[in-house]
Amino acid sequence: MAINNRGYLILNLERLALAIAFIFMVPFFYLASSVFFPFGDNWNHIIDTVLLDYFVNSLSLAVGVGFLTFIIGTSTAWLTAIYEFPFRKLISWLLLMPLAMPSYIIAITYVGIIDSFSFLPDIRNLFGGIIMISLVVYPYVYILARGAFLEQSKELYENSQILGASQLQIFLKISIPMARPAIILGVTLAAMEALADFGTVTFLGIPTFTTGIFRIWHGMNDTVTATQMATLLLSIVFIFVFIEQNSRKKVRYAENIKTQSRLNYKITSRKNNFLIILLCILPLTFGFVIPFFQLVYWSLFVSSEPWDSNFFNIVNDTLLLSFSAALIITFISILVTYIKRLSPNSVTNKFMQIITLGYAIPGPVVAIAVMIPFASFDNYLNQFLINKFNFSVGLIFSGTIFILIFAYCVRFLTVSSRTIRSGLESISIATDDSAKSLGANTRTLLTKIHFPMLKTYLLTSFLVVFIDVMKELPLTQILRPFNFNTLSVKAFELASDEKIVDASNAAIMIVLAGIIPVIFITKNILGKRNKV
Repeated sequence: MAINNRGYLILNLERLALAIAFIFMVPFFYLASSVFFPFGDNWNHIIDTVLLDYFVNSLSLAVGVGFLTFIIGTSTAWLTAIYEFPFRKLISWLLLMPLAMPSYIIAITYVGIIDSFSFLPDIRNLFGGIIMISLVVYPYVYILARGAFLEQSKELYENSQILGASQLQIFLKISIPMARPAIILGVTLAAMEALADFGTVTFLGIPTFTTGIFRIWHGMNDTVTATQMATLLLSIVFIFVFIEQNSRKKVRYAENIKTQSRLNYKITSRKNNFLIILLCILPLTFGFVIPFFQLVYWSLFVSSEPWDSNFFNIVNDTLLLSFSAALIITFISILVTYIKRLSPNSVTNKFMQIITLGYAIPGPVVAIAVMIPFASFDNYLNQFLINKFNFSVGLIFSGTIFILIFAYCVRFLTVSSRTIRSGLESISIATDDSAKSLGANTRTLLTKIHFPMLKTYLLTSFLVVFIDVMKELPLTQILRPFNFNTLSVKAFELASDEKIVDASNAAIMIVLAGIIPVIFITKNILGKRNKV
């Protein structure tokens, strides 16, 4: 009877997961179908005037950010993983603090600083955009590379030194190649963040695919061409994803983890300690410290934007929206990952692999893919009710909080599901078998065994999504309901109106709200590694 009950539970979970998968597949189906739409006259105009600029700038931004984050992330990861120097533990987790700083906020801050000092170079260009985005996304590379470096064996380094290899040769010819899968993943994530960026490139005046899609949709009022451009950008993004996944499949480096010894931190001279600390605090200083304290100064002493009830209503709406979205996405991620655990060969998993690619899709693309199908459904439903019953229900999906949270689910389900999946994979199948032999059913296995062991992963998943939703700009700006505002939209609107100083109140609240989750995540990710 227990087997039958378990079978029914799995079947019901699969049906629920399949229904969710089909709903989340709607945006992907819509984008794919756009290639069959007739190409309008605007396409000829775009091809003749701006398409090449969009392509070159987007590609240059992605490549530039990928290269710069590789340099910053791998160098700081190597120094904090190999060398013993003063404040190593503190610096190793402080290097992740730029994750709390959205790229458009840092761009707004530095533009304000540069405008106050005429001798500083202008950053309203492609090169400035690459630097601004890199300063806040290098932690993707840093944390993955550092983890890979810490897992490399002591014997490997000792044998290399016996053969006469210098520290630089070990770093370039051994450590980086062995950490290549992790580094490529981090660089790919950084490059996709650059491709998906909207706020930074818009504020700095860099024409890219994301800004072009937004202009065509809102400026030309041409949803078909905007959708087709979104599909083109999505194809480019999927090429990045394919290259990253393919490179990890082809490259395998294995060590005997049962016999290898952990690395001992290398002690060096005071002069080298000073240089290491300097190299490590440079990205932290420019990526977090300077913009953070500049925002604090503007907010406390210069800004004319009041800290009144309207402002705190926006803060409350932002936190409530982020909390609700993070809670819903984490719940769906538990279902998605648990189905794969219970039934690895289920056809549902194939659909789940598609819908969890949403993080690679830029915000404006997700907005178009979600907005148009649901708006069409709303219009169809209202027309049907008017024809049949002579009344209208108004907007049910489009223009409501529902469609905004749905878009967040499409965009951030990947981040949440991968976090929870990594936690489930760390729980041995033998644990499940032992519990079942003692009479535990699937429900007991989840609530009494897996859930307690996954608490840290679930909380990490929740906090990561919470930060991402709070920082998200294009999705929120495009899909938010009428008379609904968030901190990210408020800060961007003020900065776009040349009220950079007044934008500091909203910007500092975004950063402050993001710092606590980043500290928690950092403590859980780096805490054990720092004890090595």
